[in-house]
Amino acid sequence: MVHSNSNVKEPVKQGMWGIFEVFADTMVVCTMTAVVVLSSGAIDLNTGLAVAGTNDATLVAQAFGNVFGKPGEWFIAIAMVLFAFTTLLGWSHYGSKAVEYLFGLKAVKFYKVFFVLLVVSGALMSSSIAWDISDTFNGMMMIPNLIGVVVLSPVLIKIVRNYVDRKIKGKVVTPVLSFDPEVQKEMEVAVKNGEE
Repeated sequence: MVHSNSNVKEPVKQGMWGIFEVFADTMVVCTMTAVVVLSSGAIDLNTGLAVAGTNDATLVAQAFGNVFGKPGEWFIAIAMVLFAFTTLLGWSHYGSKAVEYLFGLKAVKFYKVFFVLLVVSGALMSSSIAWDISDTFNGMMMIPNLIGVVVLSPVLIKIVRNYVDRKIKGKVVTPVLSFDPEVQKEMEVAVKNGEE
């Protein structure tokens, strides 16, 4: 949803940024965090359990503190504040757009109040319950997303093949910039007029 707000002519180019973000976060940041945690002594490598005095809320901060000292703990504290804040903004945007699509613009005000109440209640509950609830709802979001991916696969394949043919293979073909014929015509005119 966030990438759909961008102002680019090539949907594949924006999609590549989306793929890069997921790769950078999941494969690079999460892997580096796991390496620090596993090499810090905060986890017993024989059992896979946290050592005494470490719990799920303090594991990463303690691990970075063991490896980098106090600056490591401060780094994690600041990073958590920034990541938590930007995650709240992102989820608020996703929810607002979904509610707007399903129930109209007036319902968004109620959603925002509900969202703030959920944020406050999440901050007050224990971290294990908050994570369990978060994991459950994130898992449930996977169902409609996977259905959408499967249904839209033919459109995606068509647009990506067109992009690869034009930009990588150098073929002279008409750009496929939208699945909507009217939007496609508008985009073709914009490209021809150099508004890219």
